[in-house]
Amino acid sequence: MTESEEEPSSQLQRHVLDVMSKGHIRIAVLGNVDAGKSTLIGTLCHARLDDGNGSNRKLVTKYPHEIESGRTSTITQHLLAFSEAGETIVPPRSAGRYTDSHLAEHGQRTLSLIDLAGHEKYFKTTIAGLSRGMADYALVLVNASQALTYMSIHHLSLCQMCGIPVIVVITKLDAAPPDVLRYTRQKIAEAIRSPEIGKTRFAVRKAADIDQVVDKMHALVPILEVSCVSGEGLELVRQMMRSLPQRRLHHKKIDRPFEFLLEDQFNIPGVGLILSGFVNAGKIKKGEPMYLGPLKDGTFVKTTSKSVHVAQTLVDGAWAGHSACFAVNLAKAHRHLINRKGMVLVGQPMDQPILGFTAEICLAKGDSTMIKGQTCTTMHILHLKETCRLIDFDAIGGRTTGPDH
Repeated sequence: MTESEEEPSSQLQRHVLDVMSKGHIRIAVLGNVDAGKSTLIGTLCHARLDDGNGSNRKLVTKYPHEIESGRTSTITQHLLAFSEAGETIVPPRSAGRYTDSHLAEHGQRTLSLIDLAGHEKYFKTTIAGLSRGMADYALVLVNASQALTYMSIHHLSLCQMCGIPVIVVITKLDAAPPDVLRYTRQKIAEAIRSPEIGKTRFAVRKAADIDQVVDKMHALVPILEVSCVSGEGLELVRQMMRSLPQRRLHHKKIDRPFEFLLEDQFNIPGVGLILSGFVNAGKIKKGEPMYLGPLKDGTFVKTTSKSVHVAQTLVDGAWAGHSACFAVNLAKAHRHLINRKGMVLVGQPMDQPILGFTAEICLAKGDSTMIKGQTCTTMHILHLKETCRLIDFDAIGGRTTGPDH
């Protein structure tokens, strides 16, 4: 059967799988509380201006308490799709809850915007979201009327330590007095030039500036200014996102052994156990055997997938680079064992998991004291989040801080 003779459902599946892997990029959205992160995401994804009272924020918030407080406390992802002409695709009301499916089916370029918490109380949640989000880039939002807060500096430093290129977006431009805006720009420039960041700012004021900076983000930090109420600067932000190249080439890991990073699980009546996460390597087809673990004793339990969904679309399989959901065959006696963070689905059972390792780490500025054999901390490696003990450590080159350590 030739490509033109393929069934429409097969062509649709292939388009969704391609658009959600090759060329798909993930952008983490960070910034201090009240910087307008959720509002900007709602404005971009729904292609409508905000009313100044958080109408667009309500389109993307997940829980009622987030709407009431105006503070994001969870990790959420929102799909943004562009047509072949570069226009934002807005799902119709008829799409209902299946907005991602509509966007993946009709989009030619897709982006996942990861909405992260800005309040200091939820900083651990933000670290976890940045670690497991596989972000290609990060948008650090700064309120034009609040200058640069210490939480925004933490977010800049965190992205620098994780090796994620940063784009700074100054928001709420319509509400900032000119002298305050100038002070905000000055403080952002000082933070970018600081030894912790060590990059050069680049003000993006027209479309031609995007072409100059998009392939130099290892050394430059683009700065855009936007207002979700007046619409000023929004088209530049959209064009910047459309122009960003994919940095994490997951589709090149298809030939590796299958590895699925488990992030969440659900039990749906009539369907069974659903495992949600990210395909980090390899490929899998519906019905092929998989191994889930490690369990508390380090073993893996065998299972198979009944169905696979990518972007709310039923597909025959998934490969590296896809955020996917698997409905798996697993006995009820084993379901209670899936209670650990950091579990995986693999194509072949693994050897006994390791309990210790040697790593080169970077120490951010802080007032804590580290004692060999006694200091415990939380370790984030991709989707894995575990408490670990620092058995022994030495400074590299006589230094304990800096971007290379």
